[in-house]
Amino acid sequence: MRLKFISFLLIFILTFFSNAQEISQLKSAAQESPEKSRVDIYLQIGKLYFEKYAQADSMLVYSYKAFDLAQKNKSRNDILKSKYSVANALQLKNLYDSSSVILRELLLDSTNSKFLLGDIYFTLGLNQYRLNSNKEALGNYLRAIQEFQQSKKYDELALTYCRLAALFNNEGQLNEAINYAGKSAQLINKIKDPFIKVTTLSGLSGVYVQAGIQDEKYLDSSIVYAKEALDLVVKNEYYSKANQLCNSVSNAYYLKHDSLMALEYCLQSLKFRRYLLPNEILISYLNLSDCYNRLKQYNNSLSYLDSVAMILPSINDPYYQMSLYERVYAYNKDAENLSKSLSGLERFKTLQDSLYNLEKNAAINDLMQKYNKSENEKEINELNRKNEIASLNVKILIVAILAAVLVIVVIVFFYRQSVLKNKFKALETEQRLNRARMDPHFFFNALSSIQTLSMDEENNKKVPSLISKFSKIMRQSLESTYDELSTIEEEVSFLTNYLDIQKLRYNNKFDYEIKVDDKLEIDELKVLGMLLQPFIENAIEHGFKNIDYKGELKISFFKEHDSLKVELSDNGVGFNTEALHKEYPSRATQIISDRLMLLNKRHKTKAGYNLSKNPTGKGILVEVTLPILT
Repeated sequence: MRLKFISFLLIFILTFFSNAQEISQLKSAAQESPEKSRVDIYLQIGKLYFEKYAQADSMLVYSYKAFDLAQKNKSRNDILKSKYSVANALQLKNLYDSSSVILRELLLDSTNSKFLLGDIYFTLGLNQYRLNSNKEALGNYLRAIQEFQQSKKYDELALTYCRLAALFNNEGQLNEAINYAGKSAQLINKIKDPFIKVTTLSGLSGVYVQAGIQDEKYLDSSIVYAKEALDLVVKNEYYSKANQLCNSVSNAYYLKHDSLMALEYCLQSLKFRRYLLPNEILISYLNLSDCYNRLKQYNNSLSYLDSVAMILPSINDPYYQMSLYERVYAYNKDAENLSKSLSGLERFKTLQDSLYNLEKNAAINDLMQKYNKSENEKEINELNRKNEIASLNVKILIVAILAAVLVIVVIVFFYRQSVLKNKFKALETEQRLNRARMDPHFFFNALSSIQTLSMDEENNKKVPSLISKFSKIMRQSLESTYDELSTIEEEVSFLTNYLDIQKLRYNNKFDYEIKVDDKLEIDELKVLGMLLQPFIENAIEHGFKNIDYKGELKISFFKEHDSLKVELSDNGVGFNTEALHKEYPSRATQIISDRLMLLNKRHKTKAGYNLSKNPTGKGILVEVTLPILT
């Protein structure tokens, strides 16, 4: 192992000096060459700085040198090439807006820059993708593909297909992502530029590892492409790409639950630390911590988290901080370091609240106070025990005191463990519920439906009303993270808007009716916000699936004895009575159960729900019993 490392180190050193010599020779050639050919040499030097050393700054410097010289020589093609190189360097420095300004200027000169048109569209699309403007990025990628197909530039075409696959993956459209990834893979053997080939293989590996989160069958493809790219990295000395590829292989093995192989590639990624930015080193350390924790090597796992904490001040990114302290909480918990786990959870919650403008969780402070109080009492008891032992000479009394202290310590220990576990469970439940308020796919699909409707001349007048309903749904979904309770009036308004959007999505496949007892003070009585949404979602997506008749949803709010009753019934496909609770979609029942459990703890009530077969013969009847809250 040591011999292998020394060999790698020697190759690395020789490669470094070889690359440095190549750049030095190009600089000498530039000084000796005529000004006309010097532009291409400057562009080559800049490209080499980036490909070999990931130095986008140096690429930008030499791109500007080429541009100034091209303007001096009044060479139209050289001006366009060097101007595009400046835009490309700015993009590599993450200055996407500045890069896009130059690219749009080049598009205005499309007649003279025809030979660069595909590259311009591609880089502009990549800028927009990085700025989360996926719709604009898609349009420019498709224009780039058209240009590359006409000019038969297979290198750039393969890379564009790969970027397009990543875009669809990001949008959750797995089939489209795999389709374009396949088109890119078919062109791999036609790619002549080794750096573009490494970049394309790296991109394909990333696409397939992300697809592997949904379906493990794609993970092997991710590993194959990444390893092929790594071979090219060593052969062509593109070590700036090595860390990313090692992490891609590691992530694929991690998802395959092969933690030893995942760890091996994590460690290998650190060999290329010289080329990495602080955030890239941080990602490698986080991956190492994940692997060691899964292997139950908790000391190593926590050691790398300490290393991440040392790097964080140079990055000052709250999202990386959240990622760190979420692991500090979870991995110390696995290692049974309860106090450090608790401290990590507190930091994680504090960061999360500051990012999403939420109030601090009072339960954390209460938990810390109880923990400190327990520790102080333990110390006081120990001091009292020592004082009593010193003042008493009777052995029987000493034995009795020791026995009493031992019993107290055992009781306090088990009591404290029980309290901490209950608090942890409550906090984890709250975290899970905050993430499960509303299925993100609903928002995406709803917007897509509204967009489709806006293109229909007969129905586009409905769009403003639907957008208003959609915005109210989003607002109430966000507000529910601040306040668990909402009035019956607010809940009915939310359900009406939500069901109207769902009717649009499913082409009026169902009707609904909401009844509220006139005796209820709907602007004062409160219920759990978005209470029935999970059940309604399952009724629409599962109950009404494959039915050949009109679906019906009925929702009722009324008072029964000293409780508030909410009933939801549908005429969907239903379930067998004996298997009802077992077969009903677990997401809805788990969310409702957790929320009612927290409600009962906070208000000392006996809220609950019951599922039964709809008395009408079709579908499900959901009965929820809630306390009277104002």
